[in-house]
Amino acid sequence: MPVVLIGLLALGVVDEGATIWDMAVLVPLALLVFPAAAFLLGRAAIVWLRPRLQVYGQLADYLRVMWVPIGGFAVGYLTIIVLFAGFYGMLGRFSPAAFGGAVEGAGITEWLSFSFFTALGQDFITVVPASLGARVLVGAHLILSAGWAVVLFAAVMSSIGPKLNRIARQLGEEGDD
Repeated sequence: MPVVLIGLLALGVVDEGATIWDMAVLVPLALLVFPAAAFLLGRAAIVWLRPRLQVYGQLADYLRVMWVPIGGFAVGYLTIIVLFAGFYGMLGRFSPAAFGGAVEGAGITEWLSFSFFTALGQDFITVVPASLGARVLVGAHLILSAGWAVVLFAAVMSSIGPKLNRIARQLGEEGDD
């Protein structure tokens, strides 16, 4: 009761000159109206959200099948990026003219960025392969990254395809019932 009264005073609904009868009407009204309005608003939100969230319940079945192969794919892809970042850093350290735009003594973060953009087939703004060795290394990285993305991802999807089809049939049969 005191919390509601302080709230009504703070909102300006009740001023300091309010009579006891005003309080006797406003406080019980506030204790009934606000919770009822919050309940009805929450109920309407749940009614609206329920069918939209049920889709995610079905998605969990698919994700349970896919998380290990897709996670393995991601770990392998990131391993390729880190491995080639080390190769680029080593080549840049032993042959400073191998990459144009590379800062003398560039750190691992710059080489990781370059390796990440190279794995995606994008141009990196500051570092450019200048020597034959650097171009061969970038070419090998592109081929390995593309091969990993295409071949391994296709293999993963073909191995989990039957499991995904089985889940789709089960969910379809449940939907028919």
